[in-house]
Amino acid sequence: MTRLLPVTGPEDPAIQEAATLLRAGGLVAFPTETVYGLGADGLNPEAVAKIYAAKGRPATNPVILHVADAAAAQALVSHWPTEAQALAERFWPGPLTLVLPASERVPSIVRAGGPSVALRCPAHPVALALIRAADRPLAAPSANRSQHLSPTLARHVASSLGDAVDLILDAGPTAAGLESTILDLTGARPRILRPGPLGPAELATLVGPIELWEGAVRAGEVQAAPGMAERHYAPRARLELVAPGTGAHAVSGAVAYVGLGSLPPLPEGVRGILLPLDAEVVGARLYALLHELDDTGFERIFMERPPEDERWLAVRDRLRRASAKELP
Repeated sequence: MTRLLPVTGPEDPAIQEAATLLRAGGLVAFPTETVYGLGADGLNPEAVAKIYAAKGRPATNPVILHVADAAAAQALVSHWPTEAQALAERFWPGPLTLVLPASERVPSIVRAGGPSVALRCPAHPVALALIRAADRPLAAPSANRSQHLSPTLARHVASSLGDAVDLILDAGPTAAGLESTILDLTGARPRILRPGPLGPAELATLVGPIELWEGAVRAGEVQAAPGMAERHYAPRARLELVAPGTGAHAVSGAVAYVGLGSLPPLPEGVRGILLPLDAEVVGARLYALLHELDDTGFERIFMERPPEDERWLAVRDRLRRASAKELP
């Protein structure tokens, strides 16, 4: 059985135990400020392969390397531009992942065979302590089965991955609730590949105009970064996005309706859930709510589409991918 150890802070002895496991090629789930990650020694291809096996992750989907600081990141790239330095000084530790040209130190499996590497310095004290104790970059995608909901609690990890993980460090719920912003610095202009807690306007103050990629990578194509597939972050229940105030259709089975700011009249038997019209609050609670509805046995979820302004960019992205049709 996978062990789940409570962690009270960066000095907890459990961190040293977890670091020993990582250095030996094991898998450790740990909290970041965004979601729980499934960690392995990022310079050990065999250990990283265990992540892909545990998650059922396509080999075309690269993993993010988590580092202790900007100096550790520079050792993993062939070019560290001034934009990367400025962003790291401002936003690291924090929910920003930078895509840069990889050095020869980065195993091919980490990059999904591509030329670039995704790097992040997490803000969670337990995550940083674990990286430093392991004394190596940690490959750490979200600690869940591929395409499914990301975990914001340790028990979400246990439910999704079970015995595939050697150890789960439990430091309570994550704060941001959505994965990091991924910014690609390998092209002519900075480009957001995955929206997250840091928006384009905030990043543009340091690096100038930013492009926003809003497409979907087809199955079998190599992704430049995680979170670019058409269907991702999905609950087991069927999720359908509707216009605000639409209400739930008269359908059979266990049905929930999630309203933003207000709830319309709902058919008898439909559970109404009210979330505030606040992008940060919804982002922090979204995955936890979808996990709860799945665990309760709901078969269908209607959720109101968020507003179109930039504050809701990350939430819109996750809901769009979570509601995409099942892949064949």
